[in-house]
Amino acid sequence: MKVSRSFASIAIAAATIGSISLATGLQSGAIPVRAAGSVSFATFSSNPTEQAGQKKLISSFQSKYGLHIDFQVINGDYATVLKTRFTAGTAPDVFYVNSDVFQDFASSGALLNLDFLKKSKTFGYNQYYKNLQAGYVYHGHIYGLVKDYSTLALWYNKDKFAAAGIKSPPTTWAQLKTDACKLTNKANKVYGISLSADPARWAAFLLADGGGSTGGGGLLNKAQTKAYISGKAGVDSLNFYAGLVKQGCAAQPSQVGAGWNGEAFGHENAAMAIEGNWMTSYMQQTFPNVHWGLAPLPKGPNGKQGNLAFTSSYGVFARSANKANAIKLIEYLAGKQGTTVWSHVVGYVPARKDVKAPAITKVFSEQTKYAKDWFFPPGFSDRALTPIGNDIDAVMTGKMTAQQAISDMQSKATSALSNAP
Repeated sequence: MKVSRSFASIAIAAATIGSISLATGLQSGAIPVRAAGSVSFATFSSNPTEQAGQKKLISSFQSKYGLHIDFQVINGDYATVLKTRFTAGTAPDVFYVNSDVFQDFASSGALLNLDFLKKSKTFGYNQYYKNLQAGYVYHGHIYGLVKDYSTLALWYNKDKFAAAGIKSPPTTWAQLKTDACKLTNKANKVYGISLSADPARWAAFLLADGGGSTGGGGLLNKAQTKAYISGKAGVDSLNFYAGLVKQGCAAQPSQVGAGWNGEAFGHENAAMAIEGNWMTSYMQQTFPNVHWGLAPLPKGPNGKQGNLAFTSSYGVFARSANKANAIKLIEYLAGKQGTTVWSHVVGYVPARKDVKAPAITKVFSEQTKYAKDWFFPPGFSDRALTPIGNDIDAVMTGKMTAQQAISDMQSKATSALSNAP
């Protein structure tokens, strides 16, 4: 799973996996050479645990169907590279599609209609959690199959908490601020919490303060026709979130030489971080000596909980000349067998009811009832989410007030909705 971009982009370089062939020159739009009886499958860069899961999936599929998978890792700006290859007609047969760009892909005609899977007796489309799969239905048709999901949790460093005399993770905003300030030691370049200037983190605080609505990560209404950012909850939640950085009790990852919250937390430059289940394997593989714990996000000032649900899916290129094999692959990857392999090797929360979730995902799955899905209309990510992130940064660095930032966010989001393709 990869999250913004946010779906905060985690820039973890991908390594070559076993004997699986990796296509090169992907950014150039070059057409991969395909052997007879093969199917191409592309993902974004990932960590070693995800690579192990991909290797296992590919090995199992190849053994079952006797088809070779031409596996491609697209580094850099994944969505932009894919859009370029859609236009050139050189896109892979099957590929990852994240929630925040799904509607962009679907509206462009790049994705194959998968409605036929509803009638399949062996695939089990009805085994998907409806609220998770619903986001990959566009204008009444299925264009993606949800792969996994995660909400956000509070990650905390057990050793630093013990050293500071803090017995348990914070459960309220007030406790979060107190603990973050107590855990901060600027002389040692340690901050209480790492907070990125990212709407995919701040929006959870907006919801916990009673703001937002029911669609688009709480930033939009369910129909995704109106923005719900402005108002007292928007200003108050941004003042709290960005204020932790302004007050010196929190730091952006870049302030401690990190690329994202997980890296700052792993290097122990931050005693807490707010991230999803994708960080579990990263911590286990990269920072095995850090003792960490997980807790629900702290409640807002009125006792309300807020969270976000991030998903990723599999899609098929609509103009693939290899549709029969592509369909076999996506049925396997997104079906019970493939989901079981993926979930149990990687440790992510499965999106199917017929696959048991790993025990370590309990905190994330329990927060689903408070979470809003991270889906947006075509063009919204570039036109609104990026400027919103810039506004959060401006408040953190004292260049804007929270009121100014919220007004600009509302304006940018409204304009993006008005000019959606």
